[in-house]
Amino acid sequence: MTRAKNSTWYNWYANDLLAKDIEQLAHGLAGEIVVDVGCGQSPYRAYLSGFKRYIGLDTPGRPDSGSHPDIVGDAIALPLGASSVDAVLCTEVIEHVVDPLALVTEAYRVLKPEGSLVLSAPFTWHVHDEPHDYWRFTEYGLRLLCERAGFRVVAVRATNRYFGALLQSRAYWLMFVSGRFRPLTRPIVWLLQAAAVAVRPLDRNPRMASNYVVLARKP
Repeated sequence: MTRAKNSTWYNWYANDLLAKDIEQLAHGLAGEIVVDVGCGQSPYRAYLSGFKRYIGLDTPGRPDSGSHPDIVGDAIALPLGASSVDAVLCTEVIEHVVDPLALVTEAYRVLKPEGSLVLSAPFTWHVHDEPHDYWRFTEYGLRLLCERAGFRVVAVRATNRYFGALLQSRAYWLMFVSGRFRPLTRPIVWLLQAAAVAVRPLDRNPRMASNYVVLARKP
């Protein structure tokens, strides 16, 4: 299993599965330029080796932007020309923008015809990067956004599924309520995620998930 570089002790399993789904949907994508919108510390850059040029884009001053993006800009007003890139990666960013459809529409604008968008968003995830955490998305909400922007949805992956997402939410709850006793509850948080690993072969219900990952193409 792929270990995401941004995994942490309290959600390592959900992040590992997210990384795996992103890697599988990005597999085989290739071209001249790929843009990672909201790149943070670029944890998925290695999955985009089929492109000649990787461009990391981020907004200055956000909590998770402690890297050195290639360009600074706004996800809903990308500083890129129309039909100028071959692929857009945008992971766990759309919940932080005030206009999700504008983000997807901007990705469509900068993509060349037949270009690809890999987009991920949370469904059951704790509030983070306050106060700039506005939305949660179902599979159908993400499909609707992509289709309204003009994309053809190729695939959607449910990350972590029902029991895994339930156990992960319990891990979040325990982490947040433990306060000064957090060092004592940390092993329990880890074990809840290990239990999610154990039940995964039986966990086939996608109606609850930690995240959804979409692969869409511009006609």
